[in-house]
Amino acid sequence: MVKPLPILLPASLAALFAACAAVFFWPFGEGPVSAVEPPELRPAPEPYVALRSTYLPPRVPDVRVGGFDRPDGVPAYEILQTDKSERDGVHGVTMVVDTRVTAERDLTLVARDIKARYADLDAVSVEFIDSEHFLDYRGGAVIFNTAAGAYYEGFVYGPPNNKGYLVKAAD
Repeated sequence: MVKPLPILLPASLAALFAACAAVFFWPFGEGPVSAVEPPELRPAPEPYVALRSTYLPPRVPDVRVGGFDRPDGVPAYEILQTDKSERDGVHGVTMVVDTRVTAERDLTLVARDIKARYADLDAVSVEFIDSEHFLDYRGGAVIFNTAAGAYYEGFVYGPPNNKGYLVKAAD
């Protein structure tokens, strides 16, 4: 008896190879693609042209904001660090102040005293800490002595009040 199994396997593999070769060599699309002929290209789009803005920010008036008298009964404080900076002719300072007080009323007295001491600057930014309790954050203050200082501190529509400072105690 003859076994037909060994003949069927090579015949089926040959038929499968012929089908794959036919699919591979079958011309796709509208015709053959030549590597020598350049393809047709559409015109390039117009480049995007960035226009420079002609907007000029309004000139901030040279106006002093708030009072500059030193208050009475200022709690004890010490200025630990100051970083002076200047931008667009506006002079400011950022400082870290060590104090034991926690009430916003007392921090306001310290901020008013700092405002009087640094009256020659446009803006002062203050962080209040208590170094006795491992740099415990007590609050912050933004002092703006001029309208340009308020703009420097980020108040683009002018000073937020007529006192010349904002104080916030930590919760």
